[in-house]
Amino acid sequence: MYAMSASEPAAAPPVDPSATVLITGAGSGLGNRLLTTVAGDGRWAVIATARTPERAEELREQIERFGPVVAARMRVVVCDQESLVSVRAAGREILRLLDGLPPLRSIVLNAGAQFMSTNETSVDGFEKTFAVNVIASHVLVRLLSERLTAPVSVVQIGSGTHYGDLKHSFGLIPGPRWDDPHALAMPREGDGGVGYSTSKLAVVYWTHHLARRAPSGIIPICFDPGMMPGTGLARERSAFQRFGWRYLMPVMRSLPGVSGPRRSARYLFELINDGGPVPLSQARGGYVLVDRSEYSSSESYDTVRERSLAHALDEMTGPNDEEQVASWW
Repeated sequence: MYAMSASEPAAAPPVDPSATVLITGAGSGLGNRLLTTVAGDGRWAVIATARTPERAEELREQIERFGPVVAARMRVVVCDQESLVSVRAAGREILRLLDGLPPLRSIVLNAGAQFMSTNETSVDGFEKTFAVNVIASHVLVRLLSERLTAPVSVVQIGSGTHYGDLKHSFGLIPGPRWDDPHALAMPREGDGGVGYSTSKLAVVYWTHHLARRAPSGIIPICFDPGMMPGTGLARERSAFQRFGWRYLMPVMRSLPGVSGPRRSARYLFELINDGGPVPLSQARGGYVLVDRSEYSSSESYDTVRERSLAHALDEMTGPNDEEQVASWW
């Protein structure tokens, strides 16, 4: 269960919200801290996703502690990104909820995972890291594409591991190894760290391609929250690695490129609220590292890979006849 803390927002003033934000993976880490940050701003309604019914119930209990005024503008949806059946069901539920909420003005694709190896299989037979970090987000945004009317930001959560160098990953996670997207989507023998950094390179390609594909009022952004030791990202690693990540590595937060959920969530909220150091209009198709714009890796500007990835994702996952997809998709 979530424990009450001093960081829980005070009851927000009774302001009618004028916009809705969708936050995936809101049960822990950056997503949960962003949820708490948004809760203190009465201008926003929230749809938050959690991986399991149990986590969704914990999230609802946390929201109830925010008070009735805040809770009235928040909704929780179960979305297990290891299962496309769950993702599609969540998409339908989100569309239903949006009928009674203010316009969707931001999607924060925060849900993510990494695993010990690349031979773990999702419900649909895909490699799990790629399924959660790339495929599920693609399908969810496609399902919601008709509701994306300007202005709306679509924020993918990036990672410095996609650079594949010591400066950005501190030697803790090996760099990406790109391949045909169909091959990357399939379970195979390999290091889970490589699978993770490769999935984050795919996230940058996806962001770039959406910026080319979508109308100008749709603002795709890759937001890198910095390395955040202590979060639940390493939940599938060994017990020793989880202990070090959670309790030993947070001392690194004073280093450049290292952050924490509270700080990164604050800048992420300022970004989607267009009130921070990086203007939203200038971030379209770009890479934002916590509080400043950066160039993503030189490898990430390969337009052939961008198109190949987008085509492969649609080829592997639909869209099916039941989806109402925007004409520009």
